[in-house]
Amino acid sequence: MTEVERAICENANDLRRSLGLSFWSAALLQLSDKPDASRLLDAAMTHVSLHGKERSLSWSEAVGGGIERACADFQVGAAASLTMLSEVVLRDGSLGHIPMLDFHSPKSVGNQWIVEAAAKKLLPEGAIIVESGESYHAYGMKILTQPEFEKFLGTALLLAPIVDRAYIAHQLIEGRCALRLTPGGGKSQVPTVVAVLLKG
Repeated sequence: MTEVERAICENANDLRRSLGLSFWSAALLQLSDKPDASRLLDAAMTHVSLHGKERSLSWSEAVGGGIERACADFQVGAAASLTMLSEVVLRDGSLGHIPMLDFHSPKSVGNQWIVEAAAKKLLPEGAIIVESGESYHAYGMKILTQPEFEKFLGTALLLAPIVDRAYIAHQLIEGRCALRLTPGGGKSQVPTVVAVLLKG
């Protein structure tokens, strides 16, 4: 990195800590008077696809402990984590999606309240809220069709910065959602359930 790019990244980390902004939001806000740092636009747009790296589980495998076994067998590495994908194949052969969200709200009593309130709006059929270590994730309880899935992600984006804006962008690019189930990728905590929201 150049000296200017390094300074932007350091300032972005400071803004992230003090204002709760995402790193890239804080970094990109600084570029208007720093044309020499426009390479950061490329870094902000980097997307790592999971296509071709997935492993399918049948319904009976999933409910028979297959997810738990996959997590237990996963070799946690510094740059990797085991993730769950939203895409499911239904009995009639069509594709559906488990709605999933990543929130940009640091762990706190107040933030858990607002995360749950947002999840009730976005996932009215019910949701499971997990604490991811730094923030929260949500898994919806109703399978969505492809058009419903796209509308769900677009609607969720309206609640940024409570919902993680970059997460939504990457899921739209990928065409499906992913949330980690294990430590890895710089995260040390296993996501743990903190709330179950029922329909209505």
